[in-house]
Amino acid sequence: MYSTEFGCFLPPLHDPTVSPYAALQHDIELCGLVDDLGFDEIWLGEHHSSGWSTLSAPDLLIAALARETRRIRFATGVIPLPYHHPVHIAERILLLDHLTAGRVILGCGTGTYVHDMEMIGVDAGSLRAHFRAALEVVQALLDGQVVDVTTPWFTAKRAVLQLRPVRRPIETVVASSLGEEAIDLLTATGTTPTVHVVPPWGAVRPGLDADPLSSLVQRVATYRNKAGGTAARIRCNVFVHLADSAARGVDELLPGWSAQRRDLYRNILGMPIPDSPAAHRRTLESLVDSGAFVVGDTAACARQIRELVGSLGGPVTLVFLVPGWLTHRATLDQVTAIANEVIPTVLGGFEGTAESIRLTSAEAGRQMKRRAALR
Repeated sequence: MYSTEFGCFLPPLHDPTVSPYAALQHDIELCGLVDDLGFDEIWLGEHHSSGWSTLSAPDLLIAALARETRRIRFATGVIPLPYHHPVHIAERILLLDHLTAGRVILGCGTGTYVHDMEMIGVDAGSLRAHFRAALEVVQALLDGQVVDVTTPWFTAKRAVLQLRPVRRPIETVVASSLGEEAIDLLTATGTTPTVHVVPPWGAVRPGLDADPLSSLVQRVATYRNKAGGTAARIRCNVFVHLADSAARGVDELLPGWSAQRRDLYRNILGMPIPDSPAAHRRTLESLVDSGAFVVGDTAACARQIRELVGSLGGPVTLVFLVPGWLTHRATLDQVTAIANEVIPTVLGGFEGTAESIRLTSAEAGRQMKRRAALR
C-alpha cells in the first residue's frame, strides 16, 4: 500500500423524498464508478432508524457489489458491534473476504442513534464496555482462536470460525474521536482509527470550533506517539467540493446541506442547531474558511489536501465524504472530477507533462534563434 491512498465514504443516508429503491440504485452506480476511477477503497455505513438512514446492512450491499467491481476494497463504515453478536460479525466479514477475493475491511464502532439502540434493547450506558468486549471476541475469532466467554451482553461457547482469510489478515478499523480513552482502546487492541475532520453537520453553531484542523492534527500526533510511531495508517474523512470559487461552492452546497442538517440532525435527531438560513450559511462559510470543508477550484483543493496530508504525517488514507447534498448526477460529476483533477494534482501526476512542455518549448526557442542567426 502507498503512503497516501484515497477512498470514498457513503454514509447510510438517503433523502426520504427519493424512492428507497432508486436511492440504492444510485449507491450501486456510484460504487461502480468509484471502482472504475481507481479509488483504493469505499466505505458503506449502517443505521437502522430516522427515515433517512435506510442502509441497514452494508455487508449485504458489499456482497451485491463484489461481482460488479474489479479492484476496490470494501469497508463497513461502520458496523456498530453492540448491535450484533460478535460471532456473527466475524463470520460475515470472513464470508465477505471470500466473496470479494480478499478486498474487505472491517470498520466498526459503538453506534450513535439512540433509537437504533432502543429498538433492540442495547443499553447506551454500557455501550463502550459492550463494544470493547465484542471487539476483543471478533479479533480473536478472526485470528483463528477458539473463544469461550460470558459477558453481560453475549456468550460465546467454543466458538470458532470455519473460514480463514483468503490472502492476508483482515484489517480492523475503529471509528474514533481520538480522545484519550479512544486512543487507549486503539493501542490496546492494535486497531487503527478512522476519524472525521468534522462531522457531516459541521458544527452546531458558526465558529464553534475555530480551528478544527489543528485540533485533529494534535489528536493524531498523540495517537501516533502512544501507538509507538508513525507506521499505523490513519483514515481521515474529509468533504471536498470542486467549484469555480469557494463562494460559488457555498452557494451550490447550501440548499442540500442545510436541508439535511435541519431535517435529519435538528428535527429528527434533536441536535440544537439554529434553523435560520443565515445561521446555516454562516456555519457553512466558517467551515470552508477554516479548511474543515475543502471547497474551491482544483488548485485550491489540491493545495489544502496536500497541507492536510503533510500535517497528518505517516501513512494516511483520505476518504472523501459523499453525503448526498447534491443531486445524484452532480455527485457523480464531483467524484469524477476529484479522481481526474484533484488527486493527480496532489500526487504530482501533471508534473511530468508540465516539465516536458517547458523543456520542449525552451529548446524550440533556442532552435528558432539559431535559425534566425543563420539567415
